[in-house]
Order: sequence, then structure tokens, then C-alpha cells
Amino acid sequence: MKRLTGISLFFIALTINCGPGIDRIDTNDAQSQVYAAAKFASEKCGNPIPNPPLLVLNKPIQRNLDLCTIAITRTECPFLGYPLPCTLIYLEQETGDIPWYLNFNEISKTQIK
Repeated sequence: MKRLTGISLFFIALTINCGPGIDRIDTNDAQSQVYAAAKFASEKCGNPIPNPPLLVLNKPIQRNLDLCTIAITRTECPFLGYPLPCTLIYLEQETGDIPWYLNFNEISKTQIK
């Protein structure tokens, strides 16, 4: 019985410690990912990368970074600014699911200049 209790406590502790957390990306890796997406969009559109460049200042949340880079690569020409979803990389908390009434495709077309 004691052995069963010990094993149960071990698995409970393991589940709590290894549960889903916020996945963050190293700042340098995130900056490289944003730069690669911006370079792709600038070459696709024939425009230079917008100035000032989008700087990653802290370790962004993986999902928010992915939404930003997807929006950059799907941006319409001319590529003159970064899409609105790129503001998500500066949030410290997860945003959760995008509400059904927001059209991500339309939001990602809005560029910040």
C-alpha cells in the first residue's frame, strides 16, 4: 500500500511539473525568424525590408511569434510595414484562441507603418 501511494505521488508530481506551460523562444532565434519572414516578403514584393526593423526585445511566446511570421509571409504587396498580428510578440501572456468573429486574414492585411 505504501509503495502504491509513493508511486501515485511520484506521478502526480511529474504531471504537475511537466504539464503544459508557455513555450517561449530565445530572443535571437525569434529575431532570426522575423527577419527571414521579412526578407521573404520583401523579395516577393520587390520592396526593401521596412524601416525601422521589427525588433524582438524579450523571449516571445511561440504561438504569437508564429502568428506574426505567418502574417508577414502572407502579407500583400507592397510590403511597407509589419502586419498587426506582430504586436502579439510583445505580450507577456498568451492571448488564447482568436475569437470566431475576428477574421485573422483581414487583421493580418493591416500593416503598421
